[in-house]
Amino acid sequence: MRKATKKPVDGIVGGALRPNAGIAADYAKPTLDLIGLMSRDVERHLKKLFKENQFGFAQDASISSQARILLNWLLEKWSKRFNEVAKSSTERMIERTIRNSAVTLGFSLKEAAEDFKIDTSFRNAQINDIIKASTQEAANLIKIIPQKYLAEVQGQVMRSITTGKGMEDLVPFLTKKYNGNIRHARNVALDQTRKAYQSINTARLKTLGVKKFIWIHSGGGKEPRVNHIRMSGNEYSFDNPPVIGVMYGEEVRGLPGDLPNCRCICKPVINFDLDE
Repeated sequence: MRKATKKPVDGIVGGALRPNAGIAADYAKPTLDLIGLMSRDVERHLKKLFKENQFGFAQDASISSQARILLNWLLEKWSKRFNEVAKSSTERMIERTIRNSAVTLGFSLKEAAEDFKIDTSFRNAQINDIIKASTQEAANLIKIIPQKYLAEVQGQVMRSITTGKGMEDLVPFLTKKYNGNIRHARNVALDQTRKAYQSINTARLKTLGVKKFIWIHSGGGKEPRVNHIRMSGNEYSFDNPPVIGVMYGEEVRGLPGDLPNCRCICKPVINFDLDE
């Protein structure tokens, strides 16, 4: 990691830019509710399937075929509902994040200097592109939930038929997958809200001529990233961001909140070039 100064050499520091946790919680709720409905629906239909077939022997071709037909039907049914929720909830989250960015950015600049009078609610082509990309990325992560879940359920159903244990194996598996999906959906909502907030703020700050920021470690999390702790208080450039971690064997450069489960934030360094 390249060296960075602990304090900005030149300029004044604005207030911390912190996303609204309530937006992420509200964003997650429709998806969490839908996961619960889907999980109960899947378990109910599987119990009915095994009961009607009086299942008790391995390698039953009839129930295997019926299970595939049932799970394909469930996938079609729940994919439609998740697609609808993904669109409506994501669009609402993005709109709230846009407004939250404007408000918190305004407060941040006022903390740096009371006489700053800048409209922080503006949008330009770059911000509109970020909004579009953020909306698509976040919505897609919701849309794939039923596909991934039901593919794993189908695999377990077939194993349960093979072993002859039926719902005895399936019930604990379904419970485990439900809890895993709930945790995953909450984390996705938090990550996508933070990323959208950071991306919109960054675009607005760069448009205003702000080029640098101070990295602030959140201090939370059960397993904080050691390098993010070391980076806290250091000054970095938006145009040449620091190495924030390693993914798939490659160093990744980015901003606070870019990595999964990263709750770090930043403070803008105000140093407008009067010659520009």
